[in-house]
Amino acid sequence: MIKRISFLRRKEGMSQEDFFAHWTGPHADIVRQMPGLRGLRFGRVQSWTPAEDAWDGVGEIWFDSVEDALKAFATEPFKSLLAEDRKKFTREIQACFVTEQTAVQPPAIG
Repeated sequence: MIKRISFLRRKEGMSQEDFFAHWTGPHADIVRQMPGLRGLRFGRVQSWTPAEDAWDGVGEIWFDSVEDALKAFATEPFKSLLAEDRKKFTREIQACFVTEQTAVQPPAIG
């Protein structure tokens, strides 16, 4: 299993509430339909160090492999839908793929 972590900055002039509502609403509706999707989680940033480099959100999305993720992001109509939708609420996105090694199991999110 692979996880893609995305760091997002909201569009200039957009409130944090509007950003998060769009990201977890209409944008998530597109992502949920992607082929091979195994999981999706949204993180609203509460603080960042250093503050001047702050991101507004951290997204996590799981696939079986990097190849499966790249294929899903390249598949139409998702490729076009995601590109168009990102323009509505983001000004910058950076992403990476990671594998995880758990040292202490985090509490269940409920």
